[in-house]
Amino acid sequence: MNHPLRHHSGFTLLEVLITLVILSVGLLGLARLQMAAIQFNHSALLRSQALLLTNDILERMRANRSLASAGAYTTSHDSMIVSPPDCRNISCSAAQLVLYDLAQWKQDLSTLLPDGSGEINLLPSGGMERLVSIAIRWNDNRKGNSADYTTFSWSAEL
Repeated sequence: MNHPLRHHSGFTLLEVLITLVILSVGLLGLARLQMAAIQFNHSALLRSQALLLTNDILERMRANRSLASAGAYTTSHDSMIVSPPDCRNISCSAAQLVLYDLAQWKQDLSTLLPDGSGEINLLPSGGMERLVSIAIRWNDNRKGNSADYTTFSWSAEL
């Protein structure tokens, strides 16, 4: 007896399982890509905050140019301002304004940036202009296991 060959149509269970595995690997890859995009976006936000904070202290220094040119705003990453005057409510001298500006800046750094700190130095210059270097450092930890500090440096003329 001749039996005609049977033709099967449709998917077998094995084909469906292989398709599901391939699809799930693809979706995991998309999820990882989305997570990396969010992390890089956050890093860009922190870099923008650092730029704004750099401009903030630079404009404060330009408003108090005589003491800024003399090096009164020079500070390191680890320095803290103890008991600054409140120049919003009282009239301050130029020297008190330096302490107030630095305290406000250091507070903003620690508030807006994770482990944020700043450093200001006067740079040697040959002419009458005064060059200043502002460095802001923060923890840009994207891996979740250790401190990964990023430093944003800016040099400008007062």
